[in-house]
Amino acid sequence: MRIGVMLRNLGEQGGIVVYAANLLKNLFEIDSKNEYLLMYRDAKDLGYFSSRSNVKERVISAPNKLWWDQVSVPQVAKKEKLDLIFNPKLSIPLLTSCKTVWVMHGGAQFAVPHAFKLFDRIYFTIANRLYAKKASAIVTMTHLGSKDIVRYMGADSKKMHVIYEAYNENCRVLKKEETDEVRAKYSLPERFILFVGGLTPLKNFGNLLRAFKSVENKIPHHLVVVGWKRWKFSRDMKLLEELGLSDRVLFKGFASDEEIPAFFNLADLFAFPSIYEGFGIPALEAMACGCPVIASKTGCSPEVVGDAAGLVDPYDPDMIAECIQKILKDDALRQRLIDKGIERAKHFSWRKTATQTLSLFNSFD
Repeated sequence: MRIGVMLRNLGEQGGIVVYAANLLKNLFEIDSKNEYLLMYRDAKDLGYFSSRSNVKERVISAPNKLWWDQVSVPQVAKKEKLDLIFNPKLSIPLLTSCKTVWVMHGGAQFAVPHAFKLFDRIYFTIANRLYAKKASAIVTMTHLGSKDIVRYMGADSKKMHVIYEAYNENCRVLKKEETDEVRAKYSLPERFILFVGGLTPLKNFGNLLRAFKSVENKIPHHLVVVGWKRWKFSRDMKLLEELGLSDRVLFKGFASDEEIPAFFNLADLFAFPSIYEGFGIPALEAMACGCPVIASKTGCSPEVVGDAAGLVDPYDPDMIAECIQKILKDDALRQRLIDKGIERAKHFSWRKTATQTLSLFNSFD
């Protein structure tokens, strides 16, 4: 079978790119039967997977993203006689005779629409329903996400396939000498709470700041932020100034896959009170590193973390603050969450993700 993979987003940052890169790496390690055509928009991505004999790469030019998805890719698919088109990020060609596998990372766009820009909400409302109808199969990361896609996008439940993601394979419990370089490079404080992610309303950073403000005089910790600014982040930055937390909240930018395990190992707590996560890879990364986690009761986080994290109402800063203090001050609870988190993380692997995805692909053969 000839499978085309749409990868115009490979050079971006974020969980979806982590998913795509790790899935394909493991997929190509276990599948030598099918032939893959990787379709890029940017020539700098060439060579990413070129070592595989059953993998070919091609750069496809287009004036914009919509044209690339809906015109250029179908043209290449027809010329290359592809049997299946797979896109790990949020779209599929609507005018193609190929079978299509659409990956939709949860239902946040419909479950919490206020967290998105107006143009994006309009686009999602129209496009996602079309993709749900067109797709031969739909992959999502959790059972809650599957239900939301069926509920909000009108997807046929028979098309839905829940395939869990995993986490950075570098994430594990490290010795002190393995974290010293990162601590020095980023000038990390001795005690800190960690936040990882792109700043958007989905991540609920504002309520984390409010919670941190209420406990700042009760704990010696800083709040360390690893990530980048995405959309609607200006109100959080304004709130940071209004709360007078500029000296206690440290922004460290984006950290590599090789460096991020040290952050989790050095942190006393990982705070992840998102309004809605389609999966939430950082929570698993923290658990694998032996860092206790606070996550939200809403969205897909409870399905991922199970009973291995402190669960909070993301709309209640007081509850978040109480959970922060409890985990930092209750040694027995803290150790229990660490132990459960390490065990919980063992249930997830990119090899398992790839095996289940390959099984789906082969069902079309």
